[in-house]
Amino acid sequence: MRILLIDDDEQLMEVVASKLIEQLYAVDIANNGEMGWEFVLLFDFDLVVLDWMLPDIDGIELCQQIRAKGYTMPIMLLTARDSQNDKVLALDSGADDYVVKPFDFDELTARIRVLLRREINVSSPILEWQDLSLDPKVHEVRYQKQLLPLTPKEYGMIELFMRHPQQVFSPGAIINNLWAGEDPPGEEAVRTHIKGLRQKLKTVGMAKDTIKTVYGVGYRLKSDDDVKQKDKSLSTPNQEQDKQTTITKIWSKFKEQAFQRLADLENFAVAAVENSQTSELYQQAKSSAHKLAGSLGCFGFPEGSRIAKQVEQLLVPSPIAKVDLKELVRLIASLNAELQHQPFEETVENALSKNISLLIIDRNHDESLDRQLIVEANNNGMKTYIANDLTEAKTILTQESIDALLHKIVFPDGEDLEFLQQLHQRQANIPVVAIAQSSQLLDRLNFVQKGGSLFLPNSVEPIAAITAVSELLENLGNAAKVLIIDDDPQVLLSLEMSLEPWGFEITTLDKSTQFWEVLESVGPDILILDIDMPDLNGIELCQILRSDRYWQHLPVMFLSVHQDQQTQNRAFNIGADDYVCKPVTGSVLANRILNRLKRSKQ
Repeated sequence: MRILLIDDDEQLMEVVASKLIEQLYAVDIANNGEMGWEFVLLFDFDLVVLDWMLPDIDGIELCQQIRAKGYTMPIMLLTARDSQNDKVLALDSGADDYVVKPFDFDELTARIRVLLRREINVSSPILEWQDLSLDPKVHEVRYQKQLLPLTPKEYGMIELFMRHPQQVFSPGAIINNLWAGEDPPGEEAVRTHIKGLRQKLKTVGMAKDTIKTVYGVGYRLKSDDDVKQKDKSLSTPNQEQDKQTTITKIWSKFKEQAFQRLADLENFAVAAVENSQTSELYQQAKSSAHKLAGSLGCFGFPEGSRIAKQVEQLLVPSPIAKVDLKELVRLIASLNAELQHQPFEETVENALSKNISLLIIDRNHDESLDRQLIVEANNNGMKTYIANDLTEAKTILTQESIDALLHKIVFPDGEDLEFLQQLHQRQANIPVVAIAQSSQLLDRLNFVQKGGSLFLPNSVEPIAAITAVSELLENLGNAAKVLIIDDDPQVLLSLEMSLEPWGFEITTLDKSTQFWEVLESVGPDILILDIDMPDLNGIELCQILRSDRYWQHLPVMFLSVHQDQQTQNRAFNIGADDYVCKPVTGSVLANRILNRLKRSKQ
């Protein structure tokens, strides 16, 4: 397939083109509207990616020109203009998608793939999912060409699931879809049909849990790659590190051009201070600020993009003599300082750590065992603290954010049990693993009743004890699906790294306009929202959610820098279940999520 990129930011387009060429697309680049139009006339393109602000023609005008001549290929607007009116104008002018700079390269190429395959998907009447195929014309479902003998309701169910393979359907939603015009049955009828359908799928060789139960919500198809859905932004620390290393390498090529644009801003500022600025210097500075705002965030400098955006807005007034020179000089200095760092410096450091803090309580002062436990914990990416008595343990718990306890417990003096009971009352979800000499049933019962999580024998190997702690943390989340929406990519990555060791299945989204699409695709067990976001803020998203019959009971937690009571009251008034103030440690947030999930199941 052939793609045309029209943008005067040649350096950025070369990077985009290289990413697309890696995916076996043919790519042409035009750095102005006239050249782009000539390409359109000469070649057949499957997609056009078009910047709004071109040196010779408005991108909207070029989009309208392409449509006026009858060209139907998808057109994507790629621009730093992010107002709602701009988006509406672009889409009304014939654009099929609108991407705001700075953008994530992986998301951009994914959205390009969506546009390119749209027509292919529409043209195929056969529904396919793994080795299942459904022909709506003859109402037949086959698995590896083997015909499934389905009842009408079973056929209706599998068609509903295959048409929406990522969506979770509640029993009520299934009834509304399959019993339209009939007296609706109870939810028991849905469960009976699901059971029958599962049995028939199993008979032909499919997995028993092909139709997955999402407890408390409904049913959906379960893919073998369920936790690797293409629309998710979840990635492992190593994958994230590889991605950031790639961006850092690209930045090394882009760096010289970025500093040249910074020099354009400095030259204009110097001329303006000396009252010798010219229209040419002004236009060059304005263009450079616009390009830096649109590209720096893509290379790991979100703060740089924000500062460049402020510079661009400062340069909007005319005549140029009215520019606030003091503020301009301050912003340019801040931008210069920002670009002195390597992209993703702090993020890569976070990605290399699991962010788990383990408190080891050893009242017997077994230094040899303690050293072995510390070594194994460090090998698993854990930060360790040692307490030789319960008073010291209480002090550490007060001063540090502890994710788990490994307690060499003493029976039957009762002091350890009293400590556990007090801990459980304050931090009910903190996991406690005991290494105990006694294996009496009564001692085990006392340990569990006082909030203990896992009981290990005194002979346990250090590596097994640390593994038990890791597994316990992972099982706490029990693969609960957490959808986090925040417009700051670095905040999202930090939250992923903090929550991932707790066993949650994390999906992040930094564009609130994609909320509904991702919500239905993921089917989360809990939603975490920021308050301040462009386009749609967290309050508005919560209001939308609470007005939907299917999603209105989904637990919602706000995570915001706003600590004032008025904002928190507003969040609770529109349906929030919890409100957490930034900054927050991973263990505190994980425990709040676990508490909320536990309450939602009661």
